[in-house]
Amino acid sequence: MTPFQLRLLAVSRTLVRIAVWASGLMMFAVAMLIGAEVLLRKFAGISTGGADELSGYALAISSSWAFGFALLQRAHVRVEAFHTWLGTRTRAYLNCLSVLCLATYGTALAYFCANVLIDTIELRATSNTTLGVPLWIPQTLWLAGLVLFAAVGTLLFVLSLAMLVRREFETVQILVGSRTVSDEIKLSATPPVEAR
Repeated sequence: MTPFQLRLLAVSRTLVRIAVWASGLMMFAVAMLIGAEVLLRKFAGISTGGADELSGYALAISSSWAFGFALLQRAHVRVEAFHTWLGTRTRAYLNCLSVLCLATYGTALAYFCANVLIDTIELRATSNTTLGVPLWIPQTLWLAGLVLFAAVGTLLFVLSLAMLVRREFETVQILVGSRTVSDEIKLSATPPVEAR
């Protein structure tokens, strides 16, 4: 890969790492809120009123924020019954096609979610609960994760296509191919990058 491509990849890795840490902290905060809700109901007979609604928003937002990280970690599930039997070149083309499909799917999701957000803003919609949350807030955060996912998928497709043109088939496998058994063993034996 060229230095510019490596820089783009490094920036995207940093962005998705920040997003996945934020989503993890969000889920931790929601777990604490639900725990407090349970304890308050049990021992004080009162409710915070809205823990279930906020946890639903947090789940949707944190999921979308983690999609890009999973894509860069090659952690999305693939059915690869015949994949390992194919030659390196054929696998590289199929891997490029698979990341194109993911990028297209992510872009379509982001597009339709943006339309929903625009409608929400025009209608000034709020949740029909006691909290009355303006729905543009969670929808904007949800859309941000989907846009990041689509951008990372598009970047990976462009990079893998450039590698195909340069006939760097092994590099395509390393960048966007599904994890092999040896990859999984290396990952389980190596501490995470943040820990090193």
